[in-house]
Amino acid sequence: MLEYFEPLKNDGVRQVNRARVMRFIQDKEGIDRTELASLICVSNAAITNIVNELITADIVQETISSGDSSARGRKRIGLQINRSGGFVLGITAIATNVSIVLANICGEVVDEIDVDPTHIQNPENTLKQIYEKASTVLRKHAVPMERLFGVGFSVAGYLNSDKQRLERASYLGWPNFNLNAKLQNMFGQNVTVENVNRCIALAETRFGAMADTKDMLLIRSALGLGGAVLNEGRLLHGSDNLGADLGHVLAVPDGELCSCGKRGCLNTVAAGWAVIHKLGAASSSYDTINKYRTQNEQLRQLLGPEKAHDEKVIFALREAGSTLATHVLPIIQFMNPEAICLTGPVGRHRAYAEAFRDRLLQFDIKCSVVLGSETEIITPSMASVYLALSDMVYSPNFNFNQIVQTSVEARVL
Repeated sequence: MLEYFEPLKNDGVRQVNRARVMRFIQDKEGIDRTELASLICVSNAAITNIVNELITADIVQETISSGDSSARGRKRIGLQINRSGGFVLGITAIATNVSIVLANICGEVVDEIDVDPTHIQNPENTLKQIYEKASTVLRKHAVPMERLFGVGFSVAGYLNSDKQRLERASYLGWPNFNLNAKLQNMFGQNVTVENVNRCIALAETRFGAMADTKDMLLIRSALGLGGAVLNEGRLLHGSDNLGADLGHVLAVPDGELCSCGKRGCLNTVAAGWAVIHKLGAASSSYDTINKYRTQNEQLRQLLGPEKAHDEKVIFALREAGSTLATHVLPIIQFMNPEAICLTGPVGRHRAYAEAFRDRLLQFDIKCSVVLGSETEIITPSMASVYLALSDMVYSPNFNFNQIVQTSVEARVL
């Protein structure tokens, strides 16, 4: 089982052990205290103290043990996460969709709503509407703030190297600003922000079809391309936190003009835009959010069932999928990953996905190729939930004191 986290120097031993206890209980319902002590390599007394405080805080409950029921001696008592013990919000902001998911700390969806920002290119306005909708959802389900353990925010953009300021979000049209601080002012300190493609990669390897995969290349193909790389279970960020920005890798020198202002990016020959351009539906790339949405709607129609047998559409999709495989092949050979995951609205199309895989097989690629057309891949909305769970709940970052402090104040009152 892979760790969600790598303990930092300033993480206390108790914080780390508490995070590991919670994760083992979540992964194996009915696990008992003795087994926990053995897995985490601490004393039974230490585990008992941690478990008792989690039970007192209503985060963990006792249940039937999952151990050997035929064993002699004192009957062991199992443990499970209390589904109503805490909650997280998963918020997604991409050019085609802004959504909010409320989930419990077992990752089960309680509610999900879409936000329709009046001016999505205005981050101040959009974040205000997100906060208002999120507050409505929390009130609807009577979730007190001390039981909101984390907010995961996935964005179609990249933060700077210290993960505070939004450095680039061309699909949204957002300027540079301190996104992390803005969200913390709204929701408190328990906020984590990440690029949407990285969120999906993390969620897949921690909770999804590729659980426990340590080395992976994820490609999300939509109107543009996005990517994420995991090495030894860790995300590749790069020195400026722009690692795996696949769509803007140079593919064709002096090729078509890309939305980034450069020519010949991989987006122009292997993404959804390349398909609609090939079919004559787009003469130039998107340079505004409105143009992006217009072209994305054109793409959506081409991917729909009414075009399922259109030979021109299928040919354009197969050509783009094969081109993508050709250009990422050196990356795959260099990385030697366990798996490649292709997802996204275009990546899930059978013609595109099969052409991508067929091209890789021509080069005798040995790693697993997981296609969104055949396997259910975690959505951006749920990836934001899992980001909150892995970074803010099943992690040394878990703010256990917010529960303890509230309990003390309640007793004083």
